[in-house]
Amino acid sequence: MRFGLAFAVLVAAACLGCETSAPSVGLAPSLLPNLGLAVSLSTPVRAASAWELEARFTDQFLDDKSFADNGFPEAGNWTQLDLGLLRLAWQDGRAWSTRFGLLGFEARGDPNMVEEGGDYLGLYFGVGRFTLFGNGLAFGPELTLVAAHGPDPRVLIPQLTWGLRWMPGKR
Repeated sequence: MRFGLAFAVLVAAACLGCETSAPSVGLAPSLLPNLGLAVSLSTPVRAASAWELEARFTDQFLDDKSFADNGFPEAGNWTQLDLGLLRLAWQDGRAWSTRFGLLGFEARGDPNMVEEGGDYLGLYFGVGRFTLFGNGLAFGPELTLVAAHGPDPRVLIPQLTWGLRWMPGKR
């Protein structure tokens, strides 16, 4: 699956479809099925709206075998693109996040948590908790549940991220 060009086109389309407001950017370590990084870009649907259009790209390039031998073969990279809605409900410097939408991922090699490598399409739903700690920066965890279909017909996996979100203008 070639996510780079699709990611750029969809992010540009999402940003053009929204009212002008500063986008927010997220960067977080991503855990499950492998370990890697998630980068997200979101922009409000309307000015002062809690709802944002979000695109998140995840590349999980480290297997648990990199740290300890568990007896299983080393898993290949996991590359994922999420496109959907994000809601950040801020109150007193803290926010609950809710995110849901469509996703596609490619599991390569001998993947973890799915039986077969290949391209998958599905849905995701996640919740999290962020704390604002100054000048538009927030920090916190998100837990996302992925349901997908591909070479392995029924995939249901959790994913955990815990990272930073930069929101220009948010204080």
